[in-house]
Amino acid sequence: MSAPWEASFRGWRVGGVHLYRTHSSPQTVERTKSQVGALAVDHVYLQQHRNGRSGVDTPSGERLISHGDIALVDMAQPVLGWSTTKVDSIGLCIPRRAFDARVGEIGDLHRSVLSRSGSALTRLLSDHMATMADCLDASDETQRGLLSVATAALCNAALTPVSDSGHNRPAVVAIEIRQFIEANLGRFDLGVEMLCARFGLSRTPLFAIFEEDRGVLTYVRTRRLAMAMRMLSGVDAGGPDRVSGVAYACGYENQKSFSKAFRARYGVNPRDVDRNFAVGSRWETGATLLSWMKEL
Repeated sequence: MSAPWEASFRGWRVGGVHLYRTHSSPQTVERTKSQVGALAVDHVYLQQHRNGRSGVDTPSGERLISHGDIALVDMAQPVLGWSTTKVDSIGLCIPRRAFDARVGEIGDLHRSVLSRSGSALTRLLSDHMATMADCLDASDETQRGLLSVATAALCNAALTPVSDSGHNRPAVVAIEIRQFIEANLGRFDLGVEMLCARFGLSRTPLFAIFEEDRGVLTYVRTRRLAMAMRMLSGVDAGGPDRVSGVAYACGYENQKSFSKAFRARYGVNPRDVDRNFAVGSRWETGATLLSWMKEL
């Protein structure tokens, strides 16, 4: 009689990255073109297998994933993976925008396997992934934010071609700035002056970082309103119950300006959002993990 199939999953949201710890019986996992289109997440998934026998289909054939190796999956592309034994794994999910241009087209690395013995940086990233879950359980919010920055920076460093590795500092700074913004959305004085002073930048390079986001202030406002929606709809538990409290917690000094910005962003007044409110598929029952990704 065959043993029953088993699986377990645990996930952490850590600033701009997600960490997953999984265990599963032997299986075949396929992400089809239709699933890619239906889920519409624009992220990169790095999975490290801690034991067992597993692999991924690549353009050149099946590629085995050894203990400590990291498989890279572009979630905007189909993929087929498999395991013939029970497997414990650690996964990182990172939005595409977190990768520096010097990494190149991240999609070109889809279905590649980073060997732990390939380079010192890959080995460092592998060891970091292996121990990060234990660190998170013993860390406070501030430490988790710093771990998020370090994780994104390590991924960029490990994936940057050697010829460009000495020029990776701008990517690290850009990631650090976004993580700082995320951790300080409740501060009324969060803005250009604070960021320039905190990171030792003039306005020109700071504005260049957020050019695709339509400016620093637009980016900050969007992140504040996303946090407000999570609070009001109950996705983030433990937030203020009153609209005025949410406005204050999200960096708005008065409820009127907050309500105006919220309505312009979501087409609904914040007072009309409650714990049962649904905004598209992001807040549907069972879609918590997907909503995490879309709010990265």
